[in-house]
Amino acid sequence: MTRATVPASRVPTTPSALARRRRRRTGEAAAFLAPLLLAMGALIAFPLGFAVYLSFAELGNTFALDFVGFDNYRDLLAEPATIVRAFGNTLRYALVVVALQLVIGFTAALLLNSRLRGRRWFRTALMMPWVIPSVIAALTWRWMFDPQAGVFNDILIRLGVLDGPQSWLGNPDVAPWAVIAVSVWRGFPFVTVLMLAALQTIPVELYEAASIDGAGALRRLQSITLPGIRPIAVLTGLMEGLWAFREFALIEVLTAGGPAGATEVLATLVYRMFFQFQDFGSAAALAVLMFVFVFLASIVLLRVTREDDDQ
Repeated sequence: MTRATVPASRVPTTPSALARRRRRRTGEAAAFLAPLLLAMGALIAFPLGFAVYLSFAELGNTFALDFVGFDNYRDLLAEPATIVRAFGNTLRYALVVVALQLVIGFTAALLLNSRLRGRRWFRTALMMPWVIPSVIAALTWRWMFDPQAGVFNDILIRLGVLDGPQSWLGNPDVAPWAVIAVSVWRGFPFVTVLMLAALQTIPVELYEAASIDGAGALRRLQSITLPGIRPIAVLTGLMEGLWAFREFALIEVLTAGGPAGATEVLATLVYRMFFQFQDFGSAAALAVLMFVFVFLASIVLLRVTREDDDQ
């Protein structure tokens, strides 16, 4: 059976025929993408647009939205101490969490990529913290941090490290780092999986050639491993940074922004302004500012990474 071919006389060769063919293909592609674009518009564009509009409005006596211009943004600037403290807590939380997740995830990926006995079991067990829902993980850790019934105090007192119960989540100096530790524990398995996938894309021949040339383990790490996983590491750090910047459930369940605002981040502050203080316009304005900051930071990081790769 011979393969059918289109006669040369039926293939469109004129500019007008080629243009019609391109328009037909564009129309077909648009028809296939239309349901997806409509769904994205309904799920993303409309809520985002409504949030922006709400940031320029306030709820009137008749439960109608009254346009007030930039008054909500001026109200945020009227009390900068709360916003600045929440912003500083958010930056500290995001930067430390991402840095620790990358270091621990990369180290775990190196171990799992080696000839470690039982590594399949370790790979499966490693994902448990990440697949546990945030609320359940936070409730479990809050019980372990409990001053009276918590397992940490019990173990440390038995070992003689502590003389008495420590209020892990009630001490303003300790609570932020306790929250960071929980976030790192829950998030580093995802980083490990991505790093492990990146490590397995590096050709083994590069390591063999480097070994023949006399390169040691540290030299191979610097010259082969780190450059090989760099694109995935940058993308992973960016994603983890965005997730950490808007983290809410874990912090809200653990500390609810306390004690004394020590763990209050922008996401929990928006929640409190909206639901507790019922200051809907200011909460929406703060949420919009969060979105703008994250959007601009993402553009800058991607551009810097691209320029660095081009060099």
